[in-house]
Amino acid sequence: MPSIAPEGNPSLYLLSDHLEAALARGEELLAEELALDAPDAAGLREWMRQTRDFSGFVASVRTLEYAMTARLLQARKRADDLRGDARLKPLIALFTAGTAPLADAAAELGDREARDFDGADAALTFLRSRGLIAPDAPNLELVARLGVEEDYQVAGRSRLGTLLDLVATFLDALDRLFDLNGDPVDAAEIPAVQARRMADGAPAEPSRVN
Repeated sequence: MPSIAPEGNPSLYLLSDHLEAALARGEELLAEELALDAPDAAGLREWMRQTRDFSGFVASVRTLEYAMTARLLQARKRADDLRGDARLKPLIALFTAGTAPLADAAAELGDREARDFDGADAALTFLRSRGLIAPDAPNLELVARLGVEEDYQVAGRSRLGTLLDLVATFLDALDRLFDLNGDPVDAAEIPAVQARRMADGAPAEPSRVN
């Protein structure tokens, strides 16, 4: 099958754009953190400031998560448009499988008993479901710091670090196949080991893109 020229395939550009944006939002998520003062050491003014900071932290994390998830769901659609190229089938299959939990979570947005995205009835529920605090933590009394790390559960379903590696690997493979900033290259230029690992469902060595 001949190479898909980027200029002749809008979905290829759109896919790359959505993947780049999702990766950027994920990296921004990893930068989110909040230091919490000990309750007995904080006066009223500090308590009010900390409450504002906490609300801002949760809102920012939620917004970045939603934005990242929306981009990944759009990338799934654009990737589906490119299934006709046999070289992309293992890449698309890996990406689709890795992001399936997010698609399931989005599909449940209208289900009042399965709202992964709105944090149920409290910010604490959101933090527990994302792995930011222990599942049985009753409050933030013993928490000195809140910070998003690679174990963060996007939509309460998928590990953030794994998603970032998946997206980076997909982007790297697309660039090797199509050289999106230059001329298309032949699939043979992708190392055989990497192509085989991708086909087997194991991520190849990713290159992070900011």
